[in-house]
Amino acid sequence: MEILVCIKQVPGTTQVEVDEKTGVLKRDGIASKMNPYDLYALETALQMKGTYGGNISVLSMGLHRQNQLYAKHL
Repeated sequence: MEILVCIKQVPGTTQVEVDEKTGVLKRDGIASKMNPYDLYALETALQMKGTYGGNISVLSMGLHRQNQLYAKHL
């Protein structure tokens, strides 16, 4: 079984600003975390792998620095 989990990094706070010109979140100086719902999806994928076997692939979009954030969950 091939299992694909999509994950994304989100701000660790609700106090974020949006750039008026680009509509992009201003992330400088703001801690990031893994989206909690994506963490549940990853946990479910690990349970499925334990039950049925197979491989888990993780797909993410966003900033390169998030690799360090995800490494602790994998």
